[in-house]
Amino acid sequence: MFQLLGAASASGYLITLLFLLVAIGRLARNGLDRFTARLPKRSALKHYTTAIVSLVFFCLLVVRMCFIATVIIDSAIQGDKVEISGDLERQF
Repeated sequence: MFQLLGAASASGYLITLLFLLVAIGRLARNGLDRFTARLPKRSALKHYTTAIVSLVFFCLLVVRMCFIATVIIDSAIQGDKVEISGDLERQF
């Protein structure tokens, strides 16, 4: 029971941390968008800065969604008995 409560609270803290990281990433993206708005339209620095910030932000979103999906799947199959054997009739 205590392990289940500990795992639930740990995953809750991790999900909160991931939401905070995404919020900080949005703030950084907005700040860098303001910075790059002052650069010339064809600037290589503007192009690479925008590309890198977009890639990092996308990765943050993907990590957050993968972790949330993992928590949902783990909690869904936790109660079911999962058995792996060579017999196809027993698996399904």
